[in-house]
Amino acid sequence: MLLAWPAAAQKAGVGAWENSSNSILSWIEDTPGLGWYYNWRPDQMYHRGRQNRSVEFVPMIHGAGDVNKRIRSDRKVTALLGFNEPDGHTGGHQAGMTVDKAVKLWPKLERHGLRLGSPATTQSGTLGRNSWLRRFMDQAEGKGLRVDFIAVHYYSEDGNVGDFERWLRAVHREYGRPVWVTEFAHIDWSRPAAASHAGNAAFARKAIAMMERLPFVERHAWFAANPYPWQGRAPQINLLRDDLTLTPSGDAFTRAVSRAAGLQVASN
Repeated sequence: MLLAWPAAAQKAGVGAWENSSNSILSWIEDTPGLGWYYNWRPDQMYHRGRQNRSVEFVPMIHGAGDVNKRIRSDRKVTALLGFNEPDGHTGGHQAGMTVDKAVKLWPKLERHGLRLGSPATTQSGTLGRNSWLRRFMDQAEGKGLRVDFIAVHYYSEDGNVGDFERWLRAVHREYGRPVWVTEFAHIDWSRPAAASHAGNAAFARKAIAMMERLPFVERHAWFAANPYPWQGRAPQINLLRDDLTLTPSGDAFTRAVSRAAGLQVASN
């Protein structure tokens, strides 16, 4: 059984974690059009002192070691993200687990009684008969397990938004469920130094506009708000510097999500 989803929820979100001064939640709360965030954990973002929490927190059960952790949120939680890149290596950003293990643990995620997203595989592990996600979904459907929406990651090496849209449509055709894009950016991870804020600014504007008009894309979240250390340096995909000043990518992102929110209000 699929759980219903409230109408007119804001699509735009972000993946983020605490910065050095534990102040990033204030930026999340103050950014117009930003409807939700997640931090790859089951507990909400930490913030020093009193801070309004109007932006929805979506918890994640990152990997096998998190399945028994409590969800902690001051706001009511409505959705839960499943394992993060289980087809990758164990440790750090990726959960790393077999399909059989993920299927065995899945009932523990179902017991939260929340709308539940699929494991978010790497791009190459999402489509195809032998892909990690297809094999997981075949077993889940065969055992009557619940997966309410498909969570995906997409990193464009060339910034082509048309290819991104075609890939999203293929995911929707393959699994017949709503889609959440929980990580996206313009970067080739084999050449991270080639990423530029100018390229990501253009990609953010076009990709957000594209996803906002696709009815089956329920939510999307940029990767990431923070500088992300990778191979000794932070590639130019971050929206914010550690002091919360906007990068060119961040400026384009905030303008795009604000415009999308305004269009949504107008259409409603």
